[in-house]
Amino acid sequence: MALSPFKLPFLAAYVVVGAIVGVLVIHPLNLVVVWWELARFSETAPNLLEFLMARLWLVLLPRHLDVAIAYTVLGAIVGLAFGIFTRNYMRTTEAYRSLREEQTALIPDLLKQGETRRVEFKSSLRWDLNENRTNRSLEKVIAKTLAGFFNADGGHLLIGVDDKGTPLGLDKDLATLKSPDLDAFERTVNDIVSKTLGGDLCPYIHTVFAKVEGKDVAMVIVSPAPRAVYMEENKASVFYLRSGNSTRALDVREAVNYANKRWP
Repeated sequence: MALSPFKLPFLAAYVVVGAIVGVLVIHPLNLVVVWWELARFSETAPNLLEFLMARLWLVLLPRHLDVAIAYTVLGAIVGLAFGIFTRNYMRTTEAYRSLREEQTALIPDLLKQGETRRVEFKSSLRWDLNENRTNRSLEKVIAKTLAGFFNADGGHLLIGVDDKGTPLGLDKDLATLKSPDLDAFERTVNDIVSKTLGGDLCPYIHTVFAKVEGKDVAMVIVSPAPRAVYMEENKASVFYLRSGNSTRALDVREAVNYANKRWP
């Protein structure tokens, strides 16, 4: 029966295994180091196998009980430390998995809700549905929307759906990538942010996917940025802000006033 990482027996098992490893592994390894040091300075030193056979069994004698206890305790400490690390890692992984499941389950509800101040729909990442070809300028449309969310209160950008929230899928977009899979799609979104808005903003987005009506839909979860986000267009820096259910560009005065209030 599997041990729960949240219960004491889980750590106890690591302590016991660590104690055994201390005697059967750490002790012999230490003896190998001792033999190596001895062999370097003594021509009459026994070979490694003879040395180990002569020393290992001594740990069973009562007068060497302190040595056995020392390696047992050392191994137990190592086992406990590794057990704590494993438990924390499993807890973090479980929490992350649960969060992804919650976020993924949110996608169908957002599609029904429609576009709002914090929700935007885009049909594709780089595939032009009208011209039936790859159109890299569409990536700037994605960047513009993300910039608007960054500068506002964050939001959710759903890709692979039309304006009414009908799933279109990501197949066309995936076919344009070197590796046609969802991981590559997520990396592409991060690349768009890094190249157009700033690499320091990548930690503030998170992409999840869900099957809706048999089609893949991506949701980019955007957190508010810690700084004003500008997008370079025609050799000018443009400040976008999410307003209502659309993204608009602010003029210089509006952008400066907003930025001073938002990031004093």
